[in-house]
Amino acid sequence: MEAAHNHRVGFGTAALGDQAVESITMALESGFRSFDTAEADIWYNQSLLGSTLASYFEEEQETSKENTCHSQHLKISTKIPPWELTSFDNIRNKAKESRKELVGWCDDSSTFYPLDIYYIHAPECWQGWHPRCNNVKNTLSLYDSWMAMEAVHYDHSAERIGLSNVWPSQLLELIHWIQQRQEAYDGKGIPPRMPDVLQAYADPLKPADELREICKQYNIEFVSYSTLGTQHRTPDGRNPVLNHGVLIKLAEKYDRSVAEVVLSWALMNDMTVIPRSTKEEHIEELSKLFLDGHFLDQGDLDWIDSIKLN
Repeated sequence: MEAAHNHRVGFGTAALGDQAVESITMALESGFRSFDTAEADIWYNQSLLGSTLASYFEEEQETSKENTCHSQHLKISTKIPPWELTSFDNIRNKAKESRKELVGWCDDSSTFYPLDIYYIHAPECWQGWHPRCNNVKNTLSLYDSWMAMEAVHYDHSAERIGLSNVWPSQLLELIHWIQQRQEAYDGKGIPPRMPDVLQAYADPLKPADELREICKQYNIEFVSYSTLGTQHRTPDGRNPVLNHGVLIKLAEKYDRSVAEVVLSWALMNDMTVIPRSTKEEHIEELSKLFLDGHFLDQGDLDWIDSIKLN
């Protein structure tokens, strides 16, 4: 299927497990051309994403006169985990390795295809966040890590650089620090650069208002993960977003799924979304958002805003 080219609706690849290749292939056939992954093992398998993309476009890559990644408008993003924030050179090299693993198959003699976004997955290793965080020492500060990220962009390993899992105060402090460096920059060396993108957890019950307002103020794209409520932990195991009465009523009003309602809410609030699924019917449903993602009215948006938790 020809890509629909709406990169505000990407496909997430976390926790796809044994169904990763099949799910990614179904997403490609449904028109997805923007994919989100990460270097953190257990949760992600970015090498499998790279090989699946290469296999899917192999024939076109061999016969087309154009660069396949350019002609297909592929946008591939990944993240460096906090336990790898050990040195300037390591961050820079990890980005180069990930670029090669994910989109290196698209390079030719005249074209060097970059990642779309390279993120810092988290500013530090919190105990229990990931098994690899349990015995990590001597990682860089967020400021030193960010200077390495600026080098990642300078190297053309990624078109854009970003952050994930930061507090509003951390984001603001980093922005003000970068602004000071930009004012003092004399044109020599790697130029200071603002974050292009922030990826954070946001859903209708916990919409990350403060982070989104900062992003709006500083022209930073906001990418929402777990938009469908998968971060909530409830005693009965029910997803409080997908089972919320207001969202169910809106789904009935438009003859759409609750997931489509939630993702439309996000898109109409200037978020980029990266849902995932292993079911073909759900992936096809998600792909409808490429062309018809803004179907709620202002009254609907206001109603959804009224259900957020304090």
